Amino acid sequence: MIEYRLNGPASQERIRIRLMAALRENRFPQSILIDGPVGIGKKALAMEIAQALQCTNPSVRPCGNCFGCKMATDTGVTDNWVVPMEAKEASARNAADVSAGSSAKTIQDFKQAYIEEITKNPYRVDIFSAGAVISVELIRTMTASFAMKGDRVRVVIIAEADRMNDSAANAFLKTLEEVPPNTYFILTTSSREKLLQTIRSRCLALHLPPLTDEEVRQEAIRVGGEEFDESTLTDDVIGLAVGSPGMALYYAEHAKNWSPLAVDFIEKSLSQDYTDLFFKLEDSGLEDPAIVNRFLEVLSFLITDLLRQQSGAPLRIPEATGSVNLERYPQVGASALEAALVSVQETMSRIASRRMAAVTCLQNLSLKLFEGYK
Repeated sequence: MIEYRLNGPASQERIRIRLMAALRENRFPQSILIDGPVGIGKKALAMEIAQALQCTNPSVRPCGNCFGCKMATDTGVTDNWVVPMEAKEASARNAADVSAGSSAKTIQDFKQAYIEEITKNPYRVDIFSAGAVISVELIRTMTASFAMKGDRVRVVIIAEADRMNDSAANAFLKTLEEVPPNTYFILTTSSREKLLQTIRSRCLALHLPPLTDEEVRQEAIRVGGEEFDESTLTDDVIGLAVGSPGMALYYAEHAKNWSPLAVDFIEKSLSQDYTDLFFKLEDSGLEDPAIVNRFLEVLSFLITDLLRQQSGAPLRIPEATGSVNLERYPQVGASALEAALVSVQETMSRIASRRMAAVTCLQNLSLKLFEGYK
């Protein structure tokens, strides 16, 4: 019997054991959906499954050396992936239609660049822009490539499958209704509720759980490489990550600026020192709606931690929370903090809808935060 080995953090071992059993017993489903929080390793697991399915080693899979393993890990084999792309990238010409010697970027060039970034760091949370989608053209390109598959096993990873627009989702559903022989689909998503229910019902659902804080630290250091500064993985950064190595790496880069800004946001809003706060927000470079909402996640986390502090519960970001001086505002109790949390969540929804400039939303939030308690 062939032995299958899928490696990864201990917190996700139950999922891997289930998958290895299905592979061993030759009952692996042709479509699986891996969901879970952002940056916890869904793409990493998908890549390892793809390699195991395409491996031809007679004893241990994936072996990493056979032709199938090399095809699965070759970033130049863009047919193995469907990824969200911006409109200008998805509308680029196909490599087969570009004249010899042309320097114009093709759709394969754009896709390969994304695949290389995923392969380099499968935990990364900011590879795709907020406007990138999986269009119907990308799904049609995928299905057109099936004719060139031959007899080999084919695995297609659809990254962030919830970004399929309506036309793409309906086109993919038709493919799922009659999956070609020896073809497997692995979908990853952090928002499974955004996928068509009919697509979800045709896939084996796997929920990937978050990692422990120590596993997050270990994985972030491993993926970060030799040049990564481990000192940036502070206790606050690990707390903000909530079990996600991808978020830990992201906040390792941004938290040193955003945590003090979140503290200022609360204190200057309470003291009604709006002019100074507005200047700080302008200097922060917070303009892109997706990035602004990441900052608001830090602010939301800080407010939640202040609630924990008042109830005596353990803090997730002790350094930032300890630097907020609420003693000057005895009127700010649990009710005020809960109301502030709702205001932050409403602002995040407003920013995500892009109906108003992000900086304007931040200014309005500072005026509204702790309204009635100032």
